[in-house]
Amino acid sequence: MTILVAIADDAARDRVLDTATELGTGLDRDLYIVHLVEQQTANPKARRIREEIRERTSDAAVVSTISVEYITHQGSRSATRTARELLDIAADVDITHIVMGHLSKGVVENITQGNTAFAVVDESTVPVTIVPVGGE
Repeated sequence: MTILVAIADDAARDRVLDTATELGTGLDRDLYIVHLVEQQTANPKARRIREEIRERTSDAAVVSTISVEYITHQGSRSATRTARELLDIAADVDITHIVMGHLSKGVVENITQGNTAFAVVDESTVPVTIVPVGGE
């Protein structure tokens, strides 16, 4: 049984990883950490993020697999497309829990781009932990 950890190159990344590590340790679950990218090949930035995650999780008391996954272009809003990719990964990897960050957006951004965290929560068949950006 595995926890899917969706990370981005944003302010929530470290908090998401810390939360997932605590959950994985407490629930005795492995972590499948995924960073979604829009390029088919991992660019230097994606490789750097993967290495930073590897370093950050190397001493954790939980087994972690780190993956960079390509987001296919399906014509939908970016948040909906990202949520669909995460849910597909969750189904393929036999995920029992999802941990992801959430950054509040303005009204216009929500209308034009959607909200990945809300879309995942709406469609997920497993528990989802949302880690907000900022605050303690």
